[in-house]
Amino acid sequence: MNLVLITEPEVSAGLPLADPRSVHLLGTVGLRVGQTFHVGIAGGLRGLATVTVTSPALRFDVVWEKSVQPRLPLTVLIGLPRPQTAKKVLHDLASLGAARLIFFEADKGDPGYVASSLWKDGEYLEHLRKGTEQACSTLVPEVVRVTSLAEALASLPAEGWKVALDPYEATGALGESAPDSARAGFLAIGPERGWSDQERALLRTKGFALHHLGDRILRVEAACLVGGALMLAQLRAWQAHRALG
Repeated sequence: MNLVLITEPEVSAGLPLADPRSVHLLGTVGLRVGQTFHVGIAGGLRGLATVTVTSPALRFDVVWEKSVQPRLPLTVLIGLPRPQTAKKVLHDLASLGAARLIFFEADKGDPGYVASSLWKDGEYLEHLRKGTEQACSTLVPEVVRVTSLAEALASLPAEGWKVALDPYEATGALGESAPDSARAGFLAIGPERGWSDQERALLRTKGFALHHLGDRILRVEAACLVGGALMLAQLRAWQAHRALG
């Protein structure tokens, strides 16, 4: 992890030695008194922490940034994939910086995926956290689960650059151009078996253009990451890296 997410109380109380974060920092990384690591409050500031005490708890002083990282203007709609794929999507899109992830039950999806412990037990939050920490960020994406593509589309604003990836009925390649006025991107990706005809018609009705990523069929997690990065590049949303300390 490139940053450790902590809570407000932990800034002063520190981390218990049995906490997995302490185990990683002291045992795996080998931090000692006087050494530094990156911390952040979820949705808030990042900071450079200096270890002050390693027992009976891991305590540290923090020098905080002046301002919070800006959120990137990207929402990704994903046809609910198998749990192992969903874990990768959660981690990678959190690392990329997507602001919002909407998982929907697709016409060609497997209804059994909904019952996975990934969603029932809140396990998905751990993959979001790890992806965010990997990116040295505090901006954990919002995650929404809905029962259909229609419900997912109903939550979107009218404005924005809207693209659905579809290698079969695409009219052009994603990344060739973006609307000049677009300030936010909305990327829709179907499940492993692709879109149904009804879903394609609904996407078009809601203003989504069908684009492709070349003459290859990508895994869902790859399509999410590549498609999201291309949209952010076209939106000129990338921010220069800000080093911490």
